[in-house]
Amino acid sequence: MSKPAEDFAEFTEAGFRLLLQKLKAGGYRFARYGENVDDLHVIWRHDVDYSMHRAAKLAAIEAEESVTAIYFVNPRCAFYNLLEPVITRLTARIQDLGHEIGLHFDAAAYGAKNWTLPELEGALARERAILELILDKPIRSVSWHNPDMSNLLAFDADLIGGLVSAYGATLRRDYVYGSDSNGYWRFQPMAEVIAAGHPRLHLLTHPEWWTPEAMPPSERIDRALTGRAQAGRRGYDTLLAKAGRLNVTG
Repeated sequence: MSKPAEDFAEFTEAGFRLLLQKLKAGGYRFARYGENVDDLHVIWRHDVDYSMHRAAKLAAIEAEESVTAIYFVNPRCAFYNLLEPVITRLTARIQDLGHEIGLHFDAAAYGAKNWTLPELEGALARERAILELILDKPIRSVSWHNPDMSNLLAFDADLIGGLVSAYGATLRRDYVYGSDSNGYWRFQPMAEVIAAGHPRLHLLTHPEWWTPEAMPPSERIDRALTGRAQAGRRGYDTLLAKAGRLNVTG
């Protein structure tokens, strides 16, 4: 299905930087989950679904603009491996730039659609432990991946399994929410949300949608996936060359 180009034309690195500048010009402070604050502030969140390379690029732009964000990463992601050395380095780079890493919990990885609280807390504890072991940093917060594909939205406690929930009742009640889900403005454009001046904003972006140039969302996914495949191929060729082995072709 096609959409008008203006629906996704803003989804560039320059457009991303402009959103940050609009937030700063509006007097917003960039806050973390769990802070007890009453001032004008935004919780600026990223769910990393496809590309840690894009995430690291956006993290660098944010550092240049002197703002911080929370990056939720998925230990069970099919599109990046947190134990792969290059991905580990990129994740560490995001942290070194002053950003927080949280757990992006993927219920579909378990094949379960109807969770009980004990089951969910057990799964969160395991994945939190895995992520803390990989990153050697404490994990404080959690977001759900595709929560409408299971009953996760039924769990609206502000704290679940010892983690601050990005879907907690307080956030959903007291904050104005905006998202770039699916790479186009499904609801109100984020610039309009910012311009409205609500004192508490909870804004979600996905790094794979913010590329150097504008392109349809499907092409952005192709860009992320083919880029990773090409990097893997280059790694194979380099390994054979370093080992002095033949790279046999047809």
